[in-house]
Amino acid sequence: MFDSITGHPVAPPSTLGLWRPLDSSWRSISLRGQILATIAAVYLLAGAAAAIIVVYNAKKSSEIEVAAAMATAEQLVQELVAQPQFQRSPQIGQLPARIGQLRHVRILAISAADGGRAALLPIPVPDQPDLVPGWFASMVNVEDMRREMQIIWEGRHIGSVVIVGHAADEISEVWRETKDLLIVALLLGGTVLVLLHFAFGRLLRPLADVATGLRELEQGEFRHRLSRPAIQPLAEITDRFNALAVRLDLARSENRQLNRRLLTVQDDERRQLASELHDELGPCLFGIKADAASLGMLAPRLPAEAGRIVRERVATIETITDEIQLMNRRLLDRLRPMALDHLPLSEVLGGLISEFQRHGPVPKITLAADNLAARYNDAVNITIYRCVQEGVTNALRHARANNLEIDLREVPADPRTGNDGSRALLLLTISDDGMGTSPGDGRGLGLTSMEERVHALDGSIRIGPNSEGEGTCLTVRIPVDGGGPTDSQRQSLKAARS
Repeated sequence: MFDSITGHPVAPPSTLGLWRPLDSSWRSISLRGQILATIAAVYLLAGAAAAIIVVYNAKKSSEIEVAAAMATAEQLVQELVAQPQFQRSPQIGQLPARIGQLRHVRILAISAADGGRAALLPIPVPDQPDLVPGWFASMVNVEDMRREMQIIWEGRHIGSVVIVGHAADEISEVWRETKDLLIVALLLGGTVLVLLHFAFGRLLRPLADVATGLRELEQGEFRHRLSRPAIQPLAEITDRFNALAVRLDLARSENRQLNRRLLTVQDDERRQLASELHDELGPCLFGIKADAASLGMLAPRLPAEAGRIVRERVATIETITDEIQLMNRRLLDRLRPMALDHLPLSEVLGGLISEFQRHGPVPKITLAADNLAARYNDAVNITIYRCVQEGVTNALRHARANNLEIDLREVPADPRTGNDGSRALLLLTISDDGMGTSPGDGRGLGLTSMEERVHALDGSIRIGPNSEGEGTCLTVRIPVDGGGPTDSQRQSLKAARS
């Protein structure tokens, strides 16, 4: 069958249906397994071809051996009959002792006088005969050859000698040789396959390392490097892989540096705006309240109706001013928590939790933030603060939890997280016993902003079920230095740029 468009040969549908499972099974085997299976198949084909040649040669050899044995037996009979001793007294029964034993033949003497038969030369039977398999004997077997010699004495026919060729012992001998050859071939083939298994395992290990490295790159581990093998083609592959990993690491580092600069600019603008609101709007609101209070003090001096109106207006002004001050404090907190400039991070987080608890009924919130440094850089402080703020807000809005645990500690870096081993990390964990999350849940603007902040500081964030299997656990890891490049990273980036 041929494809109507391309003209290429196409297998029939039934053949394709049988081939697909085989093709799928073949693809599931490792490269080393495929190579060894191919070598084993070639070895079996070569063995089958060798077996055919051995059987063919054995059959020809058996035919030649039997024919030669019959010719020898015929010549011996002729010589014995021609001897004077036989001519004087033609005793056919004396021939066995005088001929001896010959391979592959059986000789029968038939007397013309009484028609009796005497086996002159039986085929010798070995002490330990080999059991030849029937399939092998049928392939190598030679048809029996028969020759009859008429014995004439003094012009009279006194009997005949029948020579029958048998290849049984020759077949047995060929089977012994073939069996020994088969055992040697199997041992040799098995040894070769075992040696090739280990040899290919060593030779192809760099390819397995490349596959592992590609999986690491797929997971974002751009700092993974491959050792250079001794095989030149594979060495070129690993060199290209390492160069690609360096470039990807460089691009990610540059992106994170850009994000850090953007965050720094954004935080500086927020700080400046918060400072202006605090320094400019605060005194103005204080002045309004002071002036309103002074007007209220003048109300008793006015006529009753006018005083009442003034007092009402003053109360309205003070109420509006209080609301503006409250909105200003909330706006300042959203722009930049002012307490971060004056208090340790643990105390600021404690104040944040108290603020949540003060504004309404909330679950039991436990905060553990011991053994922290007195100060971290602004980016780290603000990011941790925002993560706690967003994590608690989401738990209160969506989780319906009864207990909320917040744990913040400084831990040594784990190289498996992708951070340099010389960096310490701030580990933040927020877990609840609420409804948990499902794969279909979308991520809001708050979570997206939190992830961008954490990644910009070379950190990692994970949201999933907690260890008890119920509720949600938010885990954030941030280098305490704020994600700046380490010495090893600077050297790698410098080498990549050069």
